[in-house]
Amino acid sequence: MADPQKPAGLAAAYVMRRCMHCLEPGCVSACPTTALYREPDGPVSYDVEKCIGCRYCMLACPWDVPTAEWDKRAPKIEKCTHCADRRSEALPTSRNGQPLTEAERTLFRETIDVPACVKACPADALRYGTRDEMLRLARQRLADRPDKYVDHIYGEKELGGTSVLYVSSIPFEKLNFPTYGEKPFPKFTAAALGAVPFAVMALGALLGASYAYFNKRVRAVGAANARGADSGHHVEFEPLRSTLWTPFTWLLLTLMALCGVSLVARFALGLGGSTRLSDTYPWGLWIVFDLVWIAVAAGAFAMAGIIYVFQRKDLYSLGRVSVLVGLLSYSFVTVTLIADLGLPWHFYQLALQAPEHSAMFEVSWCVGLYVTILLLEFLPIPLEWLGMTRAMAVWRRWHGAYVALAVALFVFLLSRNLVYTALTALIFGALAWIFRARDQRAEPVMLAIAAVTLSAMHQSSLGSLYLLMPNMLAPQWWSPVMPVSFFLSSIVAGTALVILIDMWISKAWRRPVQMAPLASVGQITFWSLLVYLAFRLGDMAIQGRLGGAFSGRLGWAFAVEMLLGGVVPLVLLSRKPLRDRPDVLFAAALLAVLGVVYNRANVVLFAMTFVGRMPGVAPQSYWPSLVEWGISIGLIAATIFLFGLGARLFPVLAKPEASQSH
Repeated sequence: MADPQKPAGLAAAYVMRRCMHCLEPGCVSACPTTALYREPDGPVSYDVEKCIGCRYCMLACPWDVPTAEWDKRAPKIEKCTHCADRRSEALPTSRNGQPLTEAERTLFRETIDVPACVKACPADALRYGTRDEMLRLARQRLADRPDKYVDHIYGEKELGGTSVLYVSSIPFEKLNFPTYGEKPFPKFTAAALGAVPFAVMALGALLGASYAYFNKRVRAVGAANARGADSGHHVEFEPLRSTLWTPFTWLLLTLMALCGVSLVARFALGLGGSTRLSDTYPWGLWIVFDLVWIAVAAGAFAMAGIIYVFQRKDLYSLGRVSVLVGLLSYSFVTVTLIADLGLPWHFYQLALQAPEHSAMFEVSWCVGLYVTILLLEFLPIPLEWLGMTRAMAVWRRWHGAYVALAVALFVFLLSRNLVYTALTALIFGALAWIFRARDQRAEPVMLAIAAVTLSAMHQSSLGSLYLLMPNMLAPQWWSPVMPVSFFLSSIVAGTALVILIDMWISKAWRRPVQMAPLASVGQITFWSLLVYLAFRLGDMAIQGRLGGAFSGRLGWAFAVEMLLGGVVPLVLLSRKPLRDRPDVLFAAALLAVLGVVYNRANVVLFAMTFVGRMPGVAPQSYWPSLVEWGISIGLIAATIFLFGLGARLFPVLAKPEASQSH
C-alpha cells in the first residue's frame, strides 16, 4: 500500500492465507459423499476414501482454498486440515512408567497438540485456542491498540463465522480479502433441497389429480367432441425402412471411435493429463455439455406429462421419439459424468453416505432413477414388437409399484426421514393402485407422473448447484430462485427440441412433416417461454437487478440471451398462422433451444469470475482439449446413431398420413 515514509513510497504487508474452516462450510455442503466434513471442534477435514473427485468443493469454497492433484492419475483434493491429525493423538498419561506431571502435560499440548504453523511461527503472529478464546484475545488487542488495528475481526461474522480469525493494521480489502455478507452460502441450498420431499409429494398428488380430472372430462365429452382425445389410440407406428449404412452413418461411427479413443486416453492419462482443467477451472466443457444435454432432453418428461397426464392424445405420435431421445441422452450423460470424475471407482459412496444438503447428491440419484423410468417407458415398444406377451403382462402389473418404490427411495435418500418416506410411498402407492392396468390398453400414467416428478427435481437441482456461488456468478444469472428458472427453461428447451428433432427426421428420411401436432407443441413452447421469461425478469426486478442487467461487461451477453433466445422466438410462436409455417416454426424452436443452451453456458463458464486459488492473483486460462471435445462430440454421434438404429429395429416413428404435408 502507498506510504510516502517507506522506501519507494510503498509499505509491504504480509499475511498468511489458508482455509478459514467455516462454521457452515460451503465445501462440506457441496460434497455428495461427505468426503469433506467438519469436525466437532472446528477443522474441516478430508477423507480421500470417500471422495469421487467431482471437484464441486473447489467451486463451492468462497475462499478458493481446495486444490486438486492434477499431476496424478487419481487426483485427490488437497486443503489445510488445521492439523486435525496432530490433535487427534491421545494425550499420554505416563512416560517410562511414571505419571506425567501437569507441567509435562501442558508442554505436550503446547508443542504437539497445536497446528504446525502455530508451533513454527517465531513472531507469535499465530495463536491457537477455542474460538471463544481467540475472539476474546482479538477484542482485547483491538481495545488495547485502537490506533494500530482496524476495528474489525475478519471471520467473526463473515458467511456465518469462521474458525480462523484475523486482526490487521491494514484494511482487509487492501489485503485482497473478499467482502461477503453474514449469511452462509449453504443456507441457499439448504432451503432449496429441504423443500424437495414436500415438492415430490405435492407434485405427485397434483399430477394424479390432474390425470383423473382430464381423463374423466375426455370420457364424459366423448371422442367426437374432445379435441383429438381418441386420435392417439389410432396412431400406428412402424420401423424405419431405410438403409443403415450411409456416408453419414460412417461419419457417426468415426466420431464414436474418436470418443472411444478419448475415453481410453482420459483414464490412462488422468484428468490432468487428458484435459485442460485446472485449479482455476475445475469444471469445463463436460459440465457445460451435461447441463445443456439434460435441459434439451427435457422433451421426454414434458411430452409424457402432456400426452398422458393432460390427455393430449393428439400429440401421441411424438411420444415414442421423445422417450427414445431422452433415454439415449440421459444414458450418455451418465457416461460424461463418470469421465468427469477424478475418482470414479468410489462412485459406490453415493449409496453409502448421507450428506445433509448436497445438490450434487440429489442430481446424481435423481438422474439415475429417472434413467430407469425412461427405460420402463420405452420397454413396451420392443416387447410388443417382439410379441413377448408374458413380459408385457409383468410390465403392466408391476411398473406402478416400481414407481412408488423408486420415488419413496429418492425421498428417503434426500431426507433420511421415515415419515416423509412413508407418506411418499403412501401417495404414489395409492396412485399406482387407483390407476392400475385393467385392460390391454392401459396407459402408463404412473411412469408419466414419475417422469415429471423426478425431472422437476433434478432439472431444478441443477440450478441449486450454483446457489453456493453468488460470489462468482454474475447477478444477471445468480438468484436464490435459480432452481425454479432452471426447471422452467428446461420445459422450453425440451418441447422446442421435440419440434426440431421431428423436422430433422422428416428431412433426413424424406418423411412428411407432422405440422398439426408440431404446431401444437409450438404453442406449448410459447406459453412455457412466456412463463420462463416473466419469472426470470420479474425475479430480477424484485431484487432490483433489472435496471443494470444490460450494462457492464456481461450486459451484451444477457441481452443476446433474452432477445434472440427469448423475445424473438416468443414473437414467432405467438400466432397460429406463424406456427403453422414450417420455416417459422423451425426457426423459433431453434432460437428457443439456443437461448437455453447459451444460458447454461453462461452459468457454467462465461458469466463466472474465476480468480484462481487463494489468494486469487494468478488465474489460469482454459480451452477444452482434444480429449474433451472427442468425448463430447462422440457421445452426440452415438446418440444419433443409436436413435437411427432403434428407429429401424422398432416401431418408433408414426406411420405417415395422406393429409400430412411434406
